[in-house]
Amino acid sequence: MTTGAPARVRLFGAPPTVAKQVAQAWPDGGFDDSGPDVEAALVWEADEAELARFVADQHRLRWLHTRASGLPPRVLAALRGRDVVVTNGVGTHGPAVAEHVAALLLAHYKRLPALLDAQRDRRWRPAAADEISGKTIGVLGLGDLGRSTARLLSALGVTVLGLRRGPGAVAEVVRTYGPAQLPEFLRQLDALVVAAPLTEQTRGLLGGPELALLPGGAFLVNVGRGPVVDQDALVAALRSGHLAGAALDVFDDEPLPPGSPLWDLPGTVITPHCADTTEQTEQRCLALLLDQVHRYRSARPLGNTVDLSRGY
Repeated sequence: MTTGAPARVRLFGAPPTVAKQVAQAWPDGGFDDSGPDVEAALVWEADEAELARFVADQHRLRWLHTRASGLPPRVLAALRGRDVVVTNGVGTHGPAVAEHVAALLLAHYKRLPALLDAQRDRRWRPAAADEISGKTIGVLGLGDLGRSTARLLSALGVTVLGLRRGPGAVAEVVRTYGPAQLPEFLRQLDALVVAAPLTEQTRGLLGGPELALLPGGAFLVNVGRGPVVDQDALVAALRSGHLAGAALDVFDDEPLPPGSPLWDLPGTVITPHCADTTEQTEQRCLALLLDQVHRYRSARPLGNTVDLSRGY
């Protein structure tokens, strides 16, 4: 933290209750939405383009905190080469996202969409279900979201495999694969959970050839970032029947346009980027933000620092 005049702080998209608690934690913060000399930016919600412009214009910026796990590409580009400490919300979203993934997988195996369709039609139409226990499910990306998901699925009797960028085993999965082993990883799976952030390396990672490596009838869940999966290739795999279905919480364009073919594809469940939207997630995000504010103001090391070369 700089000394002398009170630090100017910009708070993005925080609801009134959050803004009030942040102001109480930083009573001498000069909270202002304008001006070129902001020292700290605290991001609750922000448009990517707006945030990227702000970062590019703020030459005195020293700290940026985002409650998200990853940084949008344009914001990351504006930060590279700058002397800015960036912190994120890793550790706050995993429990809610893991439950969301488990719910979607169970809904698929228990045929809940078909049963709900029958209920709307007032038809008594029993549907043969399946059990998740004994399935082999892969988790692509073993950060907070991936590890939390792996722990929960393991408790349901699932054999969980994982793929990550870095080397080394991860305790939450039976086996860890690296990027060069992607084909071997995909060929084994009954279902694939995409929990990876969007980086230069992960954009379009799962295209037509990769989706074709999944066994016929596999199910795909995406709670990472939409562009990790090639959307046109996904639509083709669903239309052909190669994939039994998909549950998607993230998309190339958000909100998902009304004309998108994804809305109407059989076996597809659409949720509007809300996998982590729980009261408990909000509480964890606020607790982390307030702790970071206290650390910054007392010149203590910040937690959850982002490696700008990786984007998370």
